[in-house]
Amino acid sequence: MLYLIGLGLDSKDISLNALEAIKKCKKVYLESYTSFGFTVKEIEKIIKRKIIVAERELIENNSDNILKEAKKQDIGILVYGDPLFATTHINYLIDAKKDNIKFKIIHSSSILNAIAETGLSLYNFGKTTSIPFNNESIITPVNVIKDNLKLGLHTLILLDLDPKNKRFLTISHALEYLSRNNINLDCIACSALGTSKQEIRYGSIEKLKKLKFNKYPQCLIIPGKLHFIEEEALNFYKI
Repeated sequence: MLYLIGLGLDSKDISLNALEAIKKCKKVYLESYTSFGFTVKEIEKIIKRKIIVAERELIENNSDNILKEAKKQDIGILVYGDPLFATTHINYLIDAKKDNIKFKIIHSSSILNAIAETGLSLYNFGKTTSIPFNNESIITPVNVIKDNLKLGLHTLILLDLDPKNKRFLTISHALEYLSRNNINLDCIACSALGTSKQEIRYGSIEKLKKLKFNKYPQCLIIPGKLHFIEEEALNFYKI
């Protein structure tokens, strides 16, 4: 059986369901490139066993090898956040179904529900977008923001990351990208959401540029039409 196991956003998010599934697994991989969080040592201390750190090459290009293993024995893939956040992991489910391999999903917290802590209703979010490292000629995020705003919807903007090489697109760089593309609206800056170190700030791009955010991962939210309750909640984070 193949287990796709969400670790959540903080080490304390690891559930009893996750621990029970991990105990059954002959091998446990950690998918380490679509997101990041607490360290491998922290995870191993909690689950009380060694894990195999799996980078992009293994997870994406050699998925057949992992699925072959799952035909014969219980194999676990640990994922920061929720295991079905990334398209890569959904592909595992499709391939497992095609090969008649049993699988089980262990869900957990992710950025997609942690953003509700800003006070914005999850029902009022439109399409999510992301800003990559090399974004000089990239306009898709701008188009997504504009399309969402036309519908009065909020936009979650994910920021690129490369945990292996310790590279992270920062809130500061993302704000510069927005300014360069004539997006000059109030927005919400979030770092380390869902953890004890989280920080949320709300204000104009120019004001947010003056702040330093040192925790990761980071993201931005462009609010759409605000309900009065959302507006009241956001005021707690206003700068």
